[in-house]
Amino acid sequence: MTPEASIPGPAPIDESALRAYLSDELPPDQMARVEKALRESATLRARLEDVRADREDFQLHSLGAIWRRSRLTCPTRQQLGSYVLDALDPELGAYFQFHLEVVECPICQANLSDLEAQSRSNSGSDGSRTRHQRILKSSEHLLGDEA
Repeated sequence: MTPEASIPGPAPIDESALRAYLSDELPPDQMARVEKALRESATLRARLEDVRADREDFQLHSLGAIWRRSRLTCPTRQQLGSYVLDALDPELGAYFQFHLEVVECPICQANLSDLEAQSRSNSGSDGSRTRHQRILKSSEHLLGDEA
């Protein structure tokens, strides 16, 4: 037996290696080896696509899933507060209405419901009106002659 024969070569790129590659779980040297092999082998690229399609999290990485998960079209809670107070630009208010009533975003609907409940409870308290009057009175000088 020659010395070269006793040194094992790199492990074959099997399904578990491809899964680890897709999940970025391989060490850098093995990632580079898999990437090189993928560039050189159409058969291995086809196997990678099969592994990708069979993954449980396959749909988690679609553009739509990322968009929904990141809530890219959802207004912030502060913006929803302005919506409750009808203090938004009409176009933005119309979009929020669409988002809430047509898209029916459950997170935004829950936030809106909470903000509306807070608004109702605050509008009924005397402390809120007094605080509101104090804020207006302390800001009169900023308004100048317009007040």
